[in-house]
Formats: sequence, C-alpha cells, structure tokens
Amino acid sequence: MDLSQFIGLGIILAVLVVVAIIAAVIARLALRIASPSEALIITGKGSQESQRVVFGRTFINPFSQKAFSISLASRQVTLQIEGISKNGIKLRLTGVAQIKVGGDEEAVRRAAQRFLNQQEQIDHYTQETLSGSLRSIVGTLTVDSIIKDRASFAKSVKEEAEHSMHNQGLEIDTFQIQSVDDDSSYLKNLGRPEAALAEKQAKIAEANAAQEAAEAAAIADEQVALAEQRLALRRAELKEAADARQAQADAAGPLAAAEQRQSILVKEQQVASRQSELRERELDIEIRKPADAEKYRVEQEAAGKLEQRKRQSEADQVEAEVALTKRRLSAEGDKVTAEAEAAANTARGNAAASVTRANGAAEAEIIALRGQAEADVVRQKGIAQAEGIEAQAKAYEQFNEAAILNKVMEILPEIAREIAAPMAGIDNMTVISNDGATQLSKNVTGGLQQTFQLLKDTTGLDAVEMLKNWGAKDGGASTTAAPSENTHPV
Repeated sequence: MDLSQFIGLGIILAVLVVVAIIAAVIARLALRIASPSEALIITGKGSQESQRVVFGRTFINPFSQKAFSISLASRQVTLQIEGISKNGIKLRLTGVAQIKVGGDEEAVRRAAQRFLNQQEQIDHYTQETLSGSLRSIVGTLTVDSIIKDRASFAKSVKEEAEHSMHNQGLEIDTFQIQSVDDDSSYLKNLGRPEAALAEKQAKIAEANAAQEAAEAAAIADEQVALAEQRLALRRAELKEAADARQAQADAAGPLAAAEQRQSILVKEQQVASRQSELRERELDIEIRKPADAEKYRVEQEAAGKLEQRKRQSEADQVEAEVALTKRRLSAEGDKVTAEAEAAANTARGNAAASVTRANGAAEAEIIALRGQAEADVVRQKGIAQAEGIEAQAKAYEQFNEAAILNKVMEILPEIAREIAAPMAGIDNMTVISNDGATQLSKNVTGGLQQTFQLLKDTTGLDAVEMLKNWGAKDGGASTTAAPSENTHPV
C-alpha cells in the first residue's frame, strides 16, 4: 500500500468523524425533552398544524421548526378587594387561589396563544378575573351569609371565574377566603351577642367547673382526712399491740425467773418432806420396831416371872395347909388346934404377903422396863424430829422473803387458833376489868404479839415487818383488824 492510499484512507476517516460530529450536533439540536411540569409547543413547517403540543420528548427539524415550553406548575395568587354586601356594608376581603395552565392540549394551546412570551402575566390576569367575580358575588350576599358560610361563598366565586379562566387556558384548583373585615364596627357588633352569650356560657361553665372542682377537692380532702384518721387509728392499734407485746416480753423474764424460783422452792419443800418421811421410815425400821420388840420381850419376861412367883406362892400355901392338917391330926385338944390354926393363918398371911410382894416387884419391874422402852422411843422420835427439822432448816435457808412469808401465812391461823383455844372450852365467863369485854380480844392480840416477839427473839425473823413490806410492795396499806367491842360482860 502506497502513501496515496494512506492519505485517502485518512481523509475518509476524517470525513466520517466530521459527519458523526455534525450528526450528533444536529441530533442534539433536534431532540427536545419537556420536564414533568411543562409542555412543549412545536411550530414551523412540516407540521400538519401550525402548533403542536407535546408532553415528554420529541424530535424537531432544527432548520424549519422551533420548540417553546410553557409551565404547567401550580401558582398561588393572593388578592384583596373591597366590596359592598347586599345589606350595604363595605367589606375588605382577602382570598387565596391556586391556579395552573390546563393539562390538555387545547388548554395549553390557548394559554400559549395568550401567555407564551409573558407567563408572568398569568398571576395579574388571575387576580383581576377573581377580583371581579368576588365583587359580584359579595353584592349578592349579606354579611351574615359571607361570615357564616365561607365555603359556599368561595365556591360561588370559583364557579363565577371558571368560565373566563377556561377561555384563557387556565384552571382554578382551589379558592379560599382568608379574612373578612370592615371599617366600621359592624362585624364586631355583629358578634357581640354571640360573644356575650359565649362569654356568659363560658363563665357559667367556668363557675360550674370551679364548683365541681371545689366539690371534688372537698371530697378528696375528706377522703384524705378519713384515710389519715384510719391510718392514725391503725398506727395506734399497732403501737398498742407492739407495746403490749413488748410489755409481755419485758415481764416474761422476771415472771419466768420467779416461776423458776417458786418451782425450785416447791421442789426443795418436796425433797425436804420426802427426806423427813424417809427418815421417819428409817426410824420406824431402826428404832421404833426394835424398841417395841424389846418392850414386848420385857413385858413377856415380867409376866413369866410374875406367873412363876404366883405359882410359888400357891405351892407355899398348899404346903402350909398340908402342915396344918397334919398338925390338926396330931394335935391334942383345942389348944393344939388353935395354935395350928394360928400357924396356918400366919402361913397364909405370909404367903399372901409374899404373893403381894412378888406382884408388886413384878409390876414395878414391868413399869420400869416399859418406861425405859417408851423413853427410848421418845428419844429416837426426838432424834428423828431433830434430823427432820435440820433438813427443813437447810431447805428453809434457801427460801427467799416471799417463801418465808408464805410459810408464816400458812401457820398464822394455827397460831391464832392455839392462842384462842383455852377460851373455846369456856361456857360462861365473867369479866372483871375496867376495859370490859374488849380485854378478851386484847389478851388474844397480846398473845399473838408475844408469839411474834418470841419468834423474832429466837430466830431473828420479824414477821410483822415482812407483812408490812409485802403490803407496801402491793401498793395497799396494811390494815390491822381491830378486836370487836360488841362482846358484853356476862
């Protein structure tokens, strides 16, 4: 391939590139794209009509056709007018309208014919058209109708202006009346009755609400007071119960200790009593029964000796009688017989005296043995009683003042009964005293006082003082029963 061929090929490529660039430029100039809020109006040769409306995109002949765009976006138009109502009231009205170019080809074509190169005039034209329609409608309505039924009023204005707007290719989306004013006080006075009524109703409602609120507050306060009262009562009940339980808990310790001490004292008393009974039984076994047996043996021996002596006396008497008989047989005369009888009588007297002496000696020996046995029994009883008293004394050493006082109160009636016992067997009594019958009760009281004094001197136990202290602890005053003075001398 020679140079000329390379040059020819380069020229062809350059031409193709230029042609492609030109084609791209022409295509760019021929393509028209409308935005969603606008329409294209195509004019020029090659179209069946003088104007063609396109929504979206299209190709045109850039050499014989032109493309124009018109906005389809909504426009807000504000208008203010002054008009005379049907009842002659001059009003100032303010309205707002939303308008746009119609969405069909005919409306776009009409709007393009009138506003294509002066689209800013659409707002002015709309204001003038709506203002005229608004004035004409205001003149047919009263102020009350305009105020109370603004929706119907705005609808009437829209319907009145739609025909003129449609001829211009425009549409009214919405129309609203924003405000209605007047230079006079008509509107103000027009609403005064309703305002007064509304104010009255509002005040009544406020008063009712305030009354209901006050009643509700009073009820609430009452409920709160009742709740607080119940709470206070409940707290008092709980505190009382807690105090009672605390008092029981506080007293439980001393009560338990006192009960324990009392139980110990009772047990010790029982032990002492059992020890005393046991000692009595031991004495019965060790001393009394042997003493009784010894006493029985001595009595039996004394009885045997007495019986032996009686038999010996009887034998002596028999022998004396036999001797007397012999003497009678051998005696001669009355003298011998008398002497024999005298001897027999003497023998009988001696025998009787011997028997009497033997009986006396035996009885004396029996009495002596019996006295010795009884003395041994008494001595052993004394020893047993002493040991029992010693055991009781050891038990009493463990007694506290309350236990000692309890024992004193147990034996006090017996002491008083023993002091008054000598007088219990007296059938009749004559009292010779300046004090009269009261001296008897004084003697009994004096005996009781001497007993208490003897108890104090021998044991150191002051029973009277203990009774006074016990009465003081119980919170009561000691009261000493005065002797009755109703007894009259006999």
